[in-house]
Amino acid sequence: MARALFDVAVNITVGNGERTLFWSDRWVQGKTIADIAPNLLRVVPPPTPRIVNSHTVCQALNNRSWVFDIRGALMVQVLTEYLHIWDLVDGMVLRPDVPNQHH
Repeated sequence: MARALFDVAVNITVGNGERTLFWSDRWVQGKTIADIAPNLLRVVPPPTPRIVNSHTVCQALNNRSWVFDIRGALMVQVLTEYLHIWDLVDGMVLRPDVPNQHH
């Protein structure tokens, strides 16, 4: 419940991306990947610990490793959302000396 309230109330401006979750935090235009690409998120498998709740922006953007989180059937909706997320995050530059900002 506390996490849900936090997610609704807080937006994140990414600096170094080290403490922001790629798949589940609100860091892309004030939204989560789930908000923007719900079908894409459904093909990210739930291993333990769950990728969605552990892969940081820093880790995910490093060599585009977020792409390797995706498994399963790549239906048209999934591919469309994948390309949309690719466009949003490709070329994003992290700033190693700047912590993320929560507001």
